[in-house]
Amino acid sequence: MRRYETIFITHPELTEEDFSELQEKINSILTGFKGELIRLDDWGVRKLTYQIRKNTRGRFFLLDYVAGTDLIRELERNLRLSERVLRFQTVKIDDQVSPESLKALQEAAGAEKAKPADRSEPPAEIKVAEEPPQEGGEKA
Repeated sequence: MRRYETIFITHPELTEEDFSELQEKINSILTGFKGELIRLDDWGVRKLTYQIRKNTRGRFFLLDYVAGTDLIRELERNLRLSERVLRFQTVKIDDQVSPESLKALQEAAGAEKAKPADRSEPPAEIKVAEEPPQEGGEKA
């Protein structure tokens, strides 16, 4: 089995009911084709680079999973048919995933969600170099 990531963009006004229905569909495809879900991240609503179906914003999701090629075809077919999904792209991350490494990936994804963000230190300030003065004075 191989590890894949699928990023998909939905309508920005996606309700919780629509999202749970979409998530159930994805989970049923994964279980039906013996795939393993590592994580499903909601990246929130972001501005699109260009309009897609008259939308300037979209809600982004990252789906990280281990599966065979037949699952990919079925998942992409369902995403293509869904009216809620504007765009999607699947990328192969790793060729061979062993059961031991799969468990480690799932534990790391669970620990990543449970770990609170460290906000004790403010972000480092970005310093911009000043432009050198122009030689020869200003032109009239």
